[in-house]
Amino acid sequence: MRRLAIVIITVILGILAMSGCSPAATATNEPPPDAAELLKQATENILAVNALKIIVDRTGADYVLKTDIGSAIFNRMEAQYVAPNLMQAKAKVTLKQLPVEIEIFARDDDQWWRIVGTNWAKQTFLPGFNPRSLLTQQDRGLRAAFASLENVAYVGDEQLDDGTPVYHLSATADGDKISWMMLYLVQISGQTQIDVYVDKDKKLPQKLTVVQPDTATDKIKPTTWDMEFYDFNVDSNLTPPQGSEATAESTAEVTAESTPEATAEVTTSP
Repeated sequence: MRRLAIVIITVILGILAMSGCSPAATATNEPPPDAAELLKQATENILAVNALKIIVDRTGADYVLKTDIGSAIFNRMEAQYVAPNLMQAKAKVTLKQLPVEIEIFARDDDQWWRIVGTNWAKQTFLPGFNPRSLLTQQDRGLRAAFASLENVAYVGDEQLDDGTPVYHLSATADGDKISWMMLYLVQISGQTQIDVYVDKDKKLPQKLTVVQPDTATDKIKPTTWDMEFYDFNVDSNLTPPQGSEATAESTAEVTAESTPEATAEVTTSP
């Protein structure tokens, strides 16, 4: 019996060796990241980029957007930022039960907007908004939004739908302070719950989910905002309004700064 037991143990160890598995190999001693430090690093990295794109999707309770053409339900926004002072965005809204797409272009304090398919109007659409504030100012933009996050905690290592490995963080924040993440086209109020997904390799925020618990009812789920950040330092494809002085040439001068040297300034240390 003793010889048989030795044979069985030997066979089991051989199978484990052939499969490349062992009880010790399945365990990991890698400590979880410091959530606050990781968020700080991700913030500094996104503030160092020269261009990025943002998508904002809303689900749950409606969010009503006040415009010069009436109240509209906000559904989705796609925006593109080019350092230091250009921004273009398209917002899909429901106006008088009809789907409408609004386009906005901003250069510093100058703004143009239109319903897609109509002519541009040089008129302020987002009072007080200046693209320069998105990444460059201490008390506004993404710096202020990320700095407002509280109770930051590490949830775990995960993968996004496209396979990107990320660190999942959770936090809370006052809605008004994180409205900068949505370019202040959407102005959130009340306490919010936030999930932040940071790219494990690039240490850049890839996705955020913001939930407004106070908006829920017995029949409707709370307003939830899903935000994606992508195409960091990718050449822009802005289409400025005629006469805006933000021509393809001026845009190219800005995106030309997105060189490998500039990109290398984004840190990726753990």
